[in-house]
Amino acid sequence: MWDTTKYASNICDVKLPNVEQHSSINIYANNNKSFISKIKYQISKKILNKQKVDNSKVNQAELIYMWGSIPRNSNKKFIVELDNPYSLAYYHKDNFIKQKNSIKKNLRAAHKITYLSEACKNHTLEIFGKEFEEKSFVTYPYMQNNYKKNKRDDDIVNLIFVGLNSRGKGGYELLEAFTHSKDKKLRLTFISNVDRVIKDRYKDDNRINILPPQSREKLLNEIYPKMDVMIFPSFYESFGVVLLEALSYGMAIITLNVYAIPEMVKDGYNGKLLKHPILKPTILNNKEIINCVDLRIKDFHKRYLENDEFYYGLYNDLKLSISEINVNYKQWQKNSLELFKNKFAPDIWLQNFKKIIE
Repeated sequence: MWDTTKYASNICDVKLPNVEQHSSINIYANNNKSFISKIKYQISKKILNKQKVDNSKVNQAELIYMWGSIPRNSNKKFIVELDNPYSLAYYHKDNFIKQKNSIKKNLRAAHKITYLSEACKNHTLEIFGKEFEEKSFVTYPYMQNNYKKNKRDDDIVNLIFVGLNSRGKGGYELLEAFTHSKDKKLRLTFISNVDRVIKDRYKDDNRINILPPQSREKLLNEIYPKMDVMIFPSFYESFGVVLLEALSYGMAIITLNVYAIPEMVKDGYNGKLLKHPILKPTILNNKEIINCVDLRIKDFHKRYLENDEFYYGLYNDLKLSISEINVNYKQWQKNSLELFKNKFAPDIWLQNFKKIIE
């Protein structure tokens, strides 16, 4: 979201409100820990996401760009950006159903609607019908040409996993699959907030390096440039920005076929797109999509992941995919870079954003 405002300045004059940018690491760590946050969470189940906008900035603007919310105190033209249809109801499906008519009214008032993915667009049009199709645009997150930072000086094949809540990201299945792969040329950098039990379980495999969560700056400038393959078997994602980051470095990718992820990974082309071990595809606006977002992430975790079940099907798929890396990863890397340049590169983003703003 912040990159959108940063690089939108290439085509328009951006007036940013006085809002602090927070690290996802801190947001995750503090999520629902305080009494106030718990109250806010309960309130969010009943209201629409309408945000008060900074009048000192709005008075200078011709257009307001909102992330997953509606402006509460302005009648100026606005664009609303969605990462899934339930954004405006704070991602609560029950709240969304109750407020559906109000949401539809607010979307009618929007100048344009942008979506982080084709999956989100198709999902939204499936719910509301074709009424909003003409003012609907897909704009992927801005991503720089990071492949220019790549630095390699050995023949080791470096794999990386990045994700808070490794249980929900398939991290346990990945660690077990990797440690049984026995390929001495492979190394796995595993970045997550795992406990001591997990660290001790894999401490004797010197091919595995488990690190705590890292800043985005360190990931982009120091860690990613040395990586060859990203493995990200997440059970629940609406988009998965880490995969777009991986594409921008020309990494091969092994992941699950969740929601928008097939827009970034083509099975056998730039990596492996594994079948979701729990959910089956559904048809949204005539497109086949693994729709994980009908459940809020907390509800998904409670329903499927709280019992700590180990998904052996995913483990086996990951183990097989890891065994293919040495043979295929260089071609997958070339194809990732080609896909990034043709679909997600900054000049492509700028062309798409111009259509929205103009």
